[in-house]
Amino acid sequence: MKILHIINHMGMGGAQSLLVELAPVQKDMGHEVLVLELQSTPDRNLVKKLKDAGVEVKSLSVSRSVRNPLNIFAIIPHIKKYDIVHTHLFPANYWTALAKIACFCKTPIITTEHSTNNKRRNIAIFKYIDAFIYNRYQKVVACADKALETFKARYPKAKCISIPNGVNISKYKEAQPYLKQELANIPEESFVTTMVARFDYPKRQDTLVEAISLLPNQFHAVLVGGTKDDAGLQRVQLIAQNLGVGNRIHFLYLRSDVPRILKSSDVVLMSSEYEGLSLSSIEGMACGHPFIATNVNGLREVVSEAGELFECGNAKELAQLLSRLQSDMDFYNEVTKRCLDRAEGYDIRTVADKYQLEYNKQVTKNR
Repeated sequence: MKILHIINHMGMGGAQSLLVELAPVQKDMGHEVLVLELQSTPDRNLVKKLKDAGVEVKSLSVSRSVRNPLNIFAIIPHIKKYDIVHTHLFPANYWTALAKIACFCKTPIITTEHSTNNKRRNIAIFKYIDAFIYNRYQKVVACADKALETFKARYPKAKCISIPNGVNISKYKEAQPYLKQELANIPEESFVTTMVARFDYPKRQDTLVEAISLLPNQFHAVLVGGTKDDAGLQRVQLIAQNLGVGNRIHFLYLRSDVPRILKSSDVVLMSSEYEGLSLSSIEGMACGHPFIATNVNGLREVVSEAGELFECGNAKELAQLLSRLQSDMDFYNEVTKRCLDRAEGYDIRTVADKYQLEYNKQVTKNR
């Protein structure tokens, strides 16, 4: 089968991380796979991972914005060549649906809804525009059961199913840790909490920084993501300096060795106001350490009764939880085991098999 994935760009993000895991497995299954990004971005770490796995990546433009409607016409020549087209994120999903209409192409298209919420849902007119676009798709795939629930409540007529996201579990379980000193010049006896995420809404790295300021000096935080010119990252750096913990908050920026970084930590964290199905959460639970997350849509469904939850923005509660994990080894080991058990249910090969069943249905209908 010839599979075309279309996405805004291959910079850091949850949808991009899923593609980096999913596309190589699909290639291993014997399919021809192309990842088409609307715009090339300076961060090519994820593109390199795909290419190293033998997956072809093409960019429609270096300079044209992902929001430029000219992307519709750039997409048209590609969708005609594939058996199935799978889109990710807005506006790639808009432009692909409109490209199919414009060229009268019969190729089936599906799209993955990567979050439980988005800003368009707060704007009345988009309820109707989104509904029109989603109804052009043979299937909308929600990345989690909660995402399916919120999507159906908003767009009851769209054809939607749930396929939870996944990761290559063994890659995180078997990663070789760094020494803390080697990783970020952190004293080996320190207790390190790591968060991997971009530095913009809905992520809340600031809560972790504030929690570290409430804890003794042996508590450190490692933040992976962003660049030195990233305004969101600079804002968090300023918060750390103002709270007097600049020397205990370590910014590693974008990295290609995330499994090793997570394995080097004592706790892994995701602090966010909402998620779809957070791949970072699954990765964190698979690495052999306790995982902590905010008690919000898209995180509580994955983490509840495995990792530990705290209220979004509540730095005091987070600090108390970190303190308990550091001081109570029985509790630490119990949470770690629960997390590992939960992560096993989100292996990427299971996800690929479920997507393949849906691809087969749509391609068969199209014949």
